[in-house]
Amino acid sequence: MSTKWHWKGFPPVSTTASPSPAGGQVPFLLRRLHSLAGIVPIGVFLMFHLFTNMQMAFGTFQHEVEWIHSQPALIFMEIFVLAVPIGFHAILGLVYTFCGAKSNTTKYPYWGNWRYTLQRVTGIVALVFIVLHVLTLRGRMNMFGWFTPFFVHGEGGVELAKASTAIALQASWLVLVFYIVGVTSAVYHWSNGLWTAAITWGVTVSAAAQKRWGAVCAGVFATLMLFSALAIYAAATYTPTAEEQAAYDHEMAKLTAAVQVDHTQAAAE
Repeated sequence: MSTKWHWKGFPPVSTTASPSPAGGQVPFLLRRLHSLAGIVPIGVFLMFHLFTNMQMAFGTFQHEVEWIHSQPALIFMEIFVLAVPIGFHAILGLVYTFCGAKSNTTKYPYWGNWRYTLQRVTGIVALVFIVLHVLTLRGRMNMFGWFTPFFVHGEGGVELAKASTAIALQASWLVLVFYIVGVTSAVYHWSNGLWTAAITWGVTVSAAAQKRWGAVCAGVFATLMLFSALAIYAAATYTPTAEEQAAYDHEMAKLTAAVQVDHTQAAAE
């Protein structure tokens, strides 16, 4: 096995697979697919999603959300373009985190080691955040008392994309902190993943190339954090109008009634 990169206590990155009768090529392929899924489609979607959310600060968020929800293959894309790749990337990521090389930042407190550790920690935090984010908003589920579903429109066609996002984010200060930590973890995991992916795929061979690409990835991180900060600030400081609040309350009442009916029918069966 050969290595082309090694940095003060950071585990060396292999450039070749180690074929063996037990199927050494399989882990090599899985690592490539794991890396690829993190870039496309997950990373690309993350950038698009954060850019869309940023529109809350500029007044075009409702239009962007309506365009997304008007796509005829939305459910297909959510399942096969997002859910399946995220699940695949997450499962393998957890395997690598708990079964791979252990963190040794206490013995070797180099930046490379910290980056290695942060990549795994932020991956777990981002996964928990994504699951709860999807279940509470898109899935409209009550998670530990956090019940703030997302609505595009309310009764009479009232636009609710920004209002329902603001209500969700303002549910409590814990939710706000959870969003800040979750989004920051997702952005770091993606930005640092871009840097390590270039090494994994043999794009940045020399230390100089890795340094230059590192500057680009730092720029990606800063840009996406700016998008996130604008979106979170816009949602956290927005006060729904009386019309929006009434429409939101009406949709919540309908949703709550539907859930109660389902529970009653399930108990009767």
